[in-house]
Amino acid sequence: MTLAGLAASLFAGAALAQDVVPADAEAAGFCRETLIGTPLRTPDWNVQTARRLNEDIAMARSALDIAPDREESYFWLGRRLGYAGRYCDAINVFTRGLTRFPGSYRLLRYRGRHLARVRQFDLALSDYERAMELMRGEPDSFEPDGLPNARGLTLGTYKSNIIYYHAQTSFAVGDFARMAEGMAQAFTLVPDFARDDMLPPTAFWTYLAYRKMGEDERAKRAVAEVPADLNLTENQDYHRAVKVMQGRITAEDLTESEGSLVRFALAMEHRFAGREDDARRMLRAIVDESPQGFWPAEVELTAPDRAAQR
Repeated sequence: MTLAGLAASLFAGAALAQDVVPADAEAAGFCRETLIGTPLRTPDWNVQTARRLNEDIAMARSALDIAPDREESYFWLGRRLGYAGRYCDAINVFTRGLTRFPGSYRLLRYRGRHLARVRQFDLALSDYERAMELMRGEPDSFEPDGLPNARGLTLGTYKSNIIYYHAQTSFAVGDFARMAEGMAQAFTLVPDFARDDMLPPTAFWTYLAYRKMGEDERAKRAVAEVPADLNLTENQDYHRAVKVMQGRITAEDLTESEGSLVRFALAMEHRFAGREDDARRMLRAIVDESPQGFWPAEVELTAPDRAAQR
């Protein structure tokens, strides 16, 4: 399916999200707690990291003061705030930008991502859907990296990222068919040199979509295509998580420093195998151990049998 076809197939009549996202996301309670009721906290950055993040925010804020008539001024300040874990502040900046640039698919893409991070999934999906509509017929372009990878390579494009994150967020609302469809489409839009890096995350979410739909063989095929060795610039954690899904990595192979993605993959394997107590215990630990929770684990704890109702 083409980008235009995918966008056209999305829910008709989605409202412009800037009409419903409040001007003050913090006051609306967006950043108070996880889905299981534990408090959301700003990460406890070390001194060096905090200084760098604050300097970046200050420079971006100055750029917005100097050039409020530039779309980039809003999305860079919002992104810098997001990197610091200040998601509601970021959402407020994107919303301000959208009042000035209502046709900005870039601001909608970034706000959608941050709305998902604060568990406002329907609003996030509306932003992504509107962004896809706005990009229909437009040329694709690389999305600038605010946190460059070790090789300094820009891997993602706006179209591939918007569709990918729409599909990922669909996991939260139980729209697993849309999720699998979107992951397949996102992968086709990735530049050839970035295919290795995009393969593990799209396979990861596709596997979960099919397992949640009870299509186990299709799920297994989705991850079976991921080689054990890939030349990755990013997404090493996704690759390791896929190896859990493939059975190459077991619980005994995990280390104490294992990331949330890998442990989430194992928790879901426990769930799919009927080891529900182990699954819930691990899901809860993943949420508790992060200052900002982990929304995929939270939706699995609060609504494991969810189904799309949008």
